[in-house]
Amino acid sequence: MEPHRAPFLFSTMHMVIPMNENWQEIIKKALELGLATSKGAVPGAKLRQIIARIAPHFNEQYPPAGQESERFSDFLRHFGSLLTVLPRIGQDILVAPFDKPELLNTSGQTQLREDIFEAFTRIPRETPPKEPWYERNTDKFRWATVDEILPPLEYAKIPPATFEQELDDRRAFASSPEFDPEIRDSLLATLQDHAALWAFSGVVRERGLAHKWHFFRFRALVLRIRNWCTSEGLEWREDWLRSRTDQPSQTRPSNLSDLIDGSQNQYRVEGFMKNLSDEDVKRISVPLDIVLKLLQK
Repeated sequence: MEPHRAPFLFSTMHMVIPMNENWQEIIKKALELGLATSKGAVPGAKLRQIIARIAPHFNEQYPPAGQESERFSDFLRHFGSLLTVLPRIGQDILVAPFDKPELLNTSGQTQLREDIFEAFTRIPRETPPKEPWYERNTDKFRWATVDEILPPLEYAKIPPATFEQELDDRRAFASSPEFDPEIRDSLLATLQDHAALWAFSGVVRERGLAHKWHFFRFRALVLRIRNWCTSEGLEWREDWLRSRTDQPSQTRPSNLSDLIDGSQNQYRVEGFMKNLSDEDVKRISVPLDIVLKLLQK
């Protein structure tokens, strides 16, 4: 007797999508099993094998009937509310639960696409201030002045980044139960004045917490974007995450002057510095006259 098959629905892309609770449970269980034997996120090939192995226990089979030719990465897109996928050029995909995106970044090589990172982290400083909007049909971002209202059916407004939000993220990190009171107090003590972000980064480096802070902030930012997607009726896009090794060399700045050139240079430099490891920072050589200028600010 044939096992029971729940009905399938068709998306606007004419792809057959399993919409039953069985598949939701299969994906959850497969991720759980994969994470138990993986360092960080689960490689796609490994997750595929687990899904194929456990699906019969839920009266299902992988690949589902009618989807034999569908790529595994496309199959996983049907479960975007449960997981996050990191595509990698020439390498297997990596998969993590939606609420643990930091598992995709255990090597420090995963980052948000530059434009979406800027949209959610750049604190407006122009006069008048400009705030980010997302164009729904083109996957592009537009910066508009605060008094400019764009059509909501075409654009989704992004909550502008604020200094207070940056402080809140750092307070949450410092309050982690894994830190003893002395470390917590030293971190919180930096968040008292206009130089708080710089001072906090200094203590993080001194305490050897750079990787922990990087993973914490990465997770906080990805979950913030996911919550925004939910509130605006948008789907999370897997191409918002990228492996640094996947970026073509011609798109990388050839030198520092290329990096900081343009009207948004101060924000480019900030983003550049945030992505450096402790070892990278140690390799930077800054002329003394520039150091003196920075100290005077």
